Amino acid sequence: MVLIRYSLESDWTGDPSIFFRVLLSDEAAKPTRLHGVAQRVAMNLEREVDVESFGLHAYLNFRSKSEQDNLKEPAWA
Repeated sequence: MVLIRYSLESDWTGDPSIFFRVLLSDEAAKPTRLHGVAQRVAMNLEREVDVESFGLHAYLNFRSKSEQDNLKEPAWA
């Protein structure tokens, strides 16, 4: 994993939510590893950030470093 960013916004239903943007190394984002890496990240975030106690819904989005290098979206930097 390279870094995690987040934003607090309403989801499509208008409910308060936290959107995590998880930037993975290219190695971690390989198809053979992505599922396991994503599960571990989700479990760690769930353990470390008790979003339910804040009344939030959590959403996780993953992107590889090379994908971000191509897209250059500031929210992911």
